[in-house]
Amino acid sequence: MCRCMPQANTSRHTHKHTMNDLNLLLTSSIQHYEELIVMFEAINHDKGSCNPATLQARCTELLQMQSEIALADEALTVAMQATSGDPSALSFQYPLIEKWQALMHQAFIHNRSLLATIQNLQSLLAHEIKEMQGGRAALHGYRQTTASQQGSILNASR
Repeated sequence: MCRCMPQANTSRHTHKHTMNDLNLLLTSSIQHYEELIVMFEAINHDKGSCNPATLQARCTELLQMQSEIALADEALTVAMQATSGDPSALSFQYPLIEKWQALMHQAFIHNRSLLATIQNLQSLLAHEIKEMQGGRAALHGYRQTTASQQGSILNASR
């Protein structure tokens, strides 16, 4: 089995990849994407009921998965380039490429949806914080007025 990783500062990969090598890399990448999609679906299912600690743990796990996928896809891309100069020709030789591409697209859609949800939540929280700050300023002004009146009333009754 070939476990070639892209080399830093080199633009070509000289190792010849076999059909089996590419299939193994594709299978590994597909498995990573399937796990990522399961994670996205779990986050989507629980997005209203997660506590902050659980949400933080899921975000950390999501980022770790995405890093692993990036490394696997980098190795896969190098292997694909070394195998054939024409990526469209590979689709006919490796049926798993279509599944891999479909899963990448599905992950992209989930990621974009999660990002939109996060941006909406940030906007909502920013609005609520602004309202709370305005309420705090009004309450602070009210307390000062009340305290000075009470002082006046107490002083006048003595």
